[in-house]
Amino acid sequence: MKTPVVIFSQGTRMAGDLFVPDDLRDGEKRPGILLCHGWGGPKSHLSSTYAPFFCKGGFVCLTFDYRGWFESDARVTTPDKQPAPDADGFITVRGRPVREIVDPIDQNRDINSALDYLIAEPSVDSARIGLWGSSFGGGHVIYVAGHDPRIKAVVSQVPGMGPAPDEHGFVAPAPEVQALASAIARGELSAIPRPAGQPESLRGIGDFTTMWRYRPRVAAANIRVPTLIIDQEQEEYGGRESSGLAAKNAIPSTTIVKYHVFPGTHYDIYEKNYRESAKMARDWFTEHLMPPHS
Repeated sequence: MKTPVVIFSQGTRMAGDLFVPDDLRDGEKRPGILLCHGWGGPKSHLSSTYAPFFCKGGFVCLTFDYRGWFESDARVTTPDKQPAPDADGFITVRGRPVREIVDPIDQNRDINSALDYLIAEPSVDSARIGLWGSSFGGGHVIYVAGHDPRIKAVVSQVPGMGPAPDEHGFVAPAPEVQALASAIARGELSAIPRPAGQPESLRGIGDFTTMWRYRPRVAAANIRVPTLIIDQEQEEYGGRESSGLAAKNAIPSTTIVKYHVFPGTHYDIYEKNYRESAKMARDWFTEHLMPPHS
């Protein structure tokens, strides 16, 4: 059964879909899976494919749109000085909605909020939480799993793993990125321009002023839970060395990791290889999240 839900992320409403197995009994708790799409991918895609498929496998699933994308509300910036609050604590301002900006730091905050929502669901066993992510969201679930002890299993497909850090785990911003960030901080620019190097196939605007701070490869070194990584042989966004292979190589050798490569390019994971990759993910979660007696 699918139910539309509202998730609050730092006070902004996000649209979500909650999937509960039809055979759930009163008082029963099931493992939960949070699904995180890539770049600006819509929850409607996940809500018509992976989520109902996982739900039929016995899992409570949650999908959502990131803030500023599709059905979710946007963060609001206020260019003018804010007035004093009224007696009820409210202010009236002229605001600009921040829509279709890909900020990995903000998106991870949205994931944390969605996790908080899912864990509080009465039908969810909070000790059995899985993360599924694809593309940019595949990097997000690696990042979150490296920081959040609530996560017990991960599936990451064609993940965007960001730039390789130096020997100290740091990534320095390019001079043009630093200049852009400084111009925004000083009020010389009111919005982020579309980066010249961003592929035309990617909708919205990538916030490269924050992406250099986002280091999923560093977080991967902290992962201690079973992780399935699904890659595409001809990955076009930086190659497998910046995708699933980077994730596999960053996770400790003592962690249970399975790495599988499908033939084809990045978007084939959603079409030609959808059925097989979805089965692999479901089986991974079944093995590592379902109680032994089920």
